[in-house]
Amino acid sequence: MIQPESLMTETLARIYVEQKNYKKAIQSYKILSLKYPEKSGFFADQIKAIEKLQE
Repeated sequence: MIQPESLMTETLARIYVEQKNYKKAIQSYKILSLKYPEKSGFFADQIKAIEKLQE
């Protein structure tokens, strides 16, 4: 069985944002942050931007 975390990509996270599915986008960036710790700062910025869009 394939874990959903292994299928997570930045492109999928961006698609969620474009679809205004902010909850899934934030969850996606959190998974990516754990998967790629060297880019966690970038993903944190993306999460903040999404949270501003939600307001």
